[in-house]
Amino acid sequence: MLFIFLTTNFMIGQSKDSTLQKLIDNKLVEQKDVKNFENYKEKIKTQSNASYLYGLFQSEYKNLTGHLYSELGSYFSFEETKLNDIEQKKVNQELTDYLSKLQKCELINDKQFHEYQTKIDANIYVCKIQFILEIMTQSFKAEYMAVEKLKAFADQLKDKGIVSSQFENLVTSIDNGKIENPIDFLSYCNNTVVINEKDYSNEPEIFLELIHKKTGSIIPELAFTDFNFKIVIDSTTFDDNFKFYDFLISLQSNGKNYKQKSFYRSYSLTKNTYSNSKIDSQEYYQIFNKILVDVKSPYRLHEIKTYNDDKLNEEAFGIMALTKEQEKMLHETNLYIIPSYENFKNKPTSIQIEKAIEEYTKTGLFSSLTTSQINQAKEKIAEQDNNDFNEILSAFPNIIYSYDTELANLEDPYAELIKEFAKISYNEFKPTNISNSFDIEKGKKTTLKFKLGTKSYSKIFKIDNDWIDSDFFAFVKAVVSENKLKGQFYELFTDGQDAQVIYLTTEQYDYLRAQKLLIFADQWQMEEE
Repeated sequence: MLFIFLTTNFMIGQSKDSTLQKLIDNKLVEQKDVKNFENYKEKIKTQSNASYLYGLFQSEYKNLTGHLYSELGSYFSFEETKLNDIEQKKVNQELTDYLSKLQKCELINDKQFHEYQTKIDANIYVCKIQFILEIMTQSFKAEYMAVEKLKAFADQLKDKGIVSSQFENLVTSIDNGKIENPIDFLSYCNNTVVINEKDYSNEPEIFLELIHKKTGSIIPELAFTDFNFKIVIDSTTFDDNFKFYDFLISLQSNGKNYKQKSFYRSYSLTKNTYSNSKIDSQEYYQIFNKILVDVKSPYRLHEIKTYNDDKLNEEAFGIMALTKEQEKMLHETNLYIIPSYENFKNKPTSIQIEKAIEEYTKTGLFSSLTTSQINQAKEKIAEQDNNDFNEILSAFPNIIYSYDTELANLEDPYAELIKEFAKISYNEFKPTNISNSFDIEKGKKTTLKFKLGTKSYSKIFKIDNDWIDSDFFAFVKAVVSENKLKGQFYELFTDGQDAQVIYLTTEQYDYLRAQKLLIFADQWQMEEE
């Protein structure tokens, strides 16, 4: 995290060419390697001690491995390395000499020299790479957590109302060196809690409600009663070796019932073991965002990941209530508090969802569904996060057909699409004798054939790798029109390469569009965010 931050956020500071000369004079950089060293160093967008240490580290790493270190794909493990007394003494002497040279080059101060020398004498390090990596990482952290940068960020938090009554205490803590990691900021922020899983029992009957209560304490609107949960098998995730379990949470707030499904843990069949997770920090709090949507709050809850130096802390995370403007500032700053992205659009409220389902029922969309299918869909809607009415209607079976325009079936994809279109047409579009031979390796074209009533249809589509031919949907609509069926297929709006299709009568289409109960493909819903 620190490497990536320093290579993208800091501006170039004062020149330090004299430092490079000192590195050459002390034989930490060979004259023949100067150009490569400067290339390594320039990846860090600041002329600071950290940039020179980064250059030294990359040089040593390449000498050892033959290639450069990548902060995204290289990992070290020194725990298993054991040295005998003679080997350790030799390493310690090498590191002491190297440390002295770093001090002469003014890349570490006297205090740092004594701290690292004490570690060398305690046999902490087993090789030079390990030693330089720690010095470089600590230099990054010192630059990252510099007092002037922390204070500038604190001012931004105050300006946006993220910190208010605790601002003076925050500044004092910065001056006293008490802000050692980004997570320390959260103690001074408004509407924020930190969840540390180690503080809770391993039994869901105990920890689950406590975590939700702490999360719900962020702002008064989130107070709740009647907390209940179930542990259910996740039927949407398939794996030959694992079973996946979800929490199904229910609670009451402001006189309404709310539900949310989120991941709990997995079970390995071969190892006969469960994963150790207590809660899905990225999903569980969405039940509270449903409440905030209903009460028309300007806030949304966000997850704040926390780090211990350069490593993600998987046991502790922050939950913070932010307005859209506050979230935007933190993302633009991209410094110490980086919140999850949350949806501030006018998502359907609980009442709007209930009314929409009533309207769908009145228009006859559910006439082919059983009571059980309708009730199961309502449960699914209650458990999921609903961003728009398309997602709500998609919960009901055989109403909306969703597919990827990058074809998954490469044997007879157009035949499969035709069959799926038939399913959502209430048996009005009933093609027979469907065939489609598709050869992505050899063919440039493919032919779809079928009969509709007494008429035979044949259409050639181009093969463009595994992408669907854009003429397909227009062809199907033309066939429906020619046969004067009661309804027509309509494309719905999606924000990606997937597609959604629904079959509606003209009356249904006009009504649903006028009442804004669906978003069609030719519409770009620009709601006030």
